[in-house]
Amino acid sequence: MLADTVTVGGWTAAVKVAGAVKVILAARLFGAGDAMDAYLIAFLAPSFFIDILGGSLDSALIPSLIEVRQKQGRHAAAALYESVLASAGAILLVAALATAVFSGWLIPVLASGFEPAKLSLTRHLLLMMVAIAPLNALSSTWRAVLNSEHHFAYAAAVPIITPAVSIVALLIGRGYGIEVLALATVTGGVLEVVLTGAGAWRMGYALLPRWSGVSAELRQAAEQYVPLVAMTLVMTGSGVIDQAMAGHLGSGSVAALSYGTRLLGVLIVIGPTAVGTAVLPHISAATVSRERMAVRRRLAAYSIAVLAVMLPATAALMYFSEPIIRILFQQGAFSQEATRLVASVQRASLLQLPLAVLLALEIRLTSAWRANRSLYHVAALSLLLTCALDVAFMRWLGVVGIALAGAVTRLVSSLYLSCKIYLRV
Repeated sequence: MLADTVTVGGWTAAVKVAGAVKVILAARLFGAGDAMDAYLIAFLAPSFFIDILGGSLDSALIPSLIEVRQKQGRHAAAALYESVLASAGAILLVAALATAVFSGWLIPVLASGFEPAKLSLTRHLLLMMVAIAPLNALSSTWRAVLNSEHHFAYAAAVPIITPAVSIVALLIGRGYGIEVLALATVTGGVLEVVLTGAGAWRMGYALLPRWSGVSAELRQAAEQYVPLVAMTLVMTGSGVIDQAMAGHLGSGSVAALSYGTRLLGVLIVIGPTAVGTAVLPHISAATVSRERMAVRRRLAAYSIAVLAVMLPATAALMYFSEPIIRILFQQGAFSQEATRLVASVQRASLLQLPLAVLLALEIRLTSAWRANRSLYHVAALSLLLTCALDVAFMRWLGVVGIALAGAVTRLVSSLYLSCKIYLRV
């Protein structure tokens, strides 16, 4: 598990470094102003559906796929995969079409503080990028298949395509405005679909979805998928709520929150997400063979080793937050005042990092042991805390308070889920 974690973490680190370069270039070109505010709000809707519906596929599909493959053979596993591919593609296509149709109502709700011209730009960018949602349904399903077969490196490396395309677009198309960044996002999504599909095809899986009806295996995967969607809805929805709250704090607040939480987003993908991705196939296979006690001991040692690295790293990053922001962003349209604000947001957001590691492990354990219904309670608790703490903390500390509220929410959610797991197992 440690070796697979290093593999996934290494590749996702490369992806996030490319993403950071993209953000740095965008910050220097557009600053923390109206253009970036419009892009970030426009990207909220498609990314919301991608994170909720596509992001839950791994945890729901992999345990079922491994169990079916071990008990019924590869042909039965392929039939399950094809049905999931059809279902995921249809759901995200409907979500994308609904977003486009209702964008005239949605954008003013998400960005009530925007001027009319800024709202128009935001809707234009949303319509450009909405197609990435159904594309992600395909690539997410294929990545789940790759991970279930322990092809972690390929699955983790493919997402580097989108930030790489964006970097090239920002370098050669800087005179075309923020639209060039939206177009690059869509182009990268198309290329990711091509590459992940090629990987699944090389392993013998069909690329065309095929609906085989509601089998017992599909029903079992769906029963685990729905609670994960609810949990991911809250975790991702918290980001939407955070940015919507920041939209009430004045011009540049949305961008400041986005820049300030960017490092946390990178580290969550490199750390907690990599941990969960690498651990899930191992503990799912062990659960099928009834080796729970051995896995529990291994995971305890694994968790201690991971936290021994994460805690001092988090403290160091918080201490050096302002120099990091100054080096990465303070140039061109990005002012010294913006640097101080973004650094404060970053310090508060980094408190979530060790908690995110624990929560990622707890969610994967819950999935492997088919206890995902416990996530409904965690989701409801997290949603209530996000709304209440955002309002309370933003009145106290402004946009920094929104980042701090996220840390408190993760702490309470992790403690609650750990108690549920302890009582169940």
